[in-house]
Amino acid sequence: MQVMTPELQAANRNLAGVGLLLMGVVFLTSMDSTAKALVGADYSVMQILAIRGWLIVAALVLILPRIGGLSALKTKQPFKHLLRVSVGFAAPYFFFSSLKFMGLADATVIFFGGATFLMTALSVPVFKERVGPHRWGAVIVGFIGVVIAAQPGDGVFRIEALFPIASGMAYAVLSIATRSLGPAEGAFRPVFFFNLGLACIASVFLPMTFIAMPGEDMTMIAIMATLAVCGHFCITRAFQIAPLGLLAPFEYTSIICAAALGYFIWSDVPGTNILIGGGIIVSCGFYLLHRETLAARREKRKEAAILAVDPMVITARAPVDDNS
Repeated sequence: MQVMTPELQAANRNLAGVGLLLMGVVFLTSMDSTAKALVGADYSVMQILAIRGWLIVAALVLILPRIGGLSALKTKQPFKHLLRVSVGFAAPYFFFSSLKFMGLADATVIFFGGATFLMTALSVPVFKERVGPHRWGAVIVGFIGVVIAAQPGDGVFRIEALFPIASGMAYAVLSIATRSLGPAEGAFRPVFFFNLGLACIASVFLPMTFIAMPGEDMTMIAIMATLAVCGHFCITRAFQIAPLGLLAPFEYTSIICAAALGYFIWSDVPGTNILIGGGIIVSCGFYLLHRETLAARREKRKEAAILAVDPMVITARAPVDDNS
């Protein structure tokens, strides 16, 4: 009986985590573009979050009977879920607020200016993850790409830039809390409790901010909710199965998605700084993906060599992460 070694399992989880993260990035960046259109129509962020949140919760409640009913919501980590909601609420609130004053690409650049670096740094003391020189190098070079894309002095760093900065910091803590839940918690419970919490908090302010919405705008929020739940599932699972230090640089690809959507939707032409910085950022992501692919191949060769000696061997070694 052939059994995958823990090292090969870890390498496969890393690649799966990267794939899920990239899908989540596409979903959530598309959601952000929808949010920008809505805040541009003078709807309050609280109203958008409240309606979006309740639509997501309603959809997930409909799924509950198929996955075990209320037992699917039982958790042994209520405090961590509460932390995710308490801190995580600031991530969409401040980011959507920034879209009233800034372009999608500019806000995304500033958002990731600190979030990715902070996630990688916190993964060391919190999870004892070993972030090797290759991953640190990718984060640092990617951050240089962010600085180039932001082009300080070009009008990007206004007082409104504090919104995406605050959003990025909240997102980093949210990612740490998500990672701490562990794979056993699954993706459904974190997504359900997070969106339920967001909906409840935003609804407190709804009487003071609500504006009647025509059918087409409600449809936009429904689309936004669909993109959000797909993105949340992908990213939640990615952070549960793969190291933060590996995933963090890949989140920079949101900048490229944001720039592309800004161009096609609002005819925002990316400047040379965005193209150069974006090229650096994407290159860092592909570099890490290449290293993870090589790691998976190495482990497959090792496994084949072990099984060639003893086809019944089952290794008891602990999973080893490629700390590149």
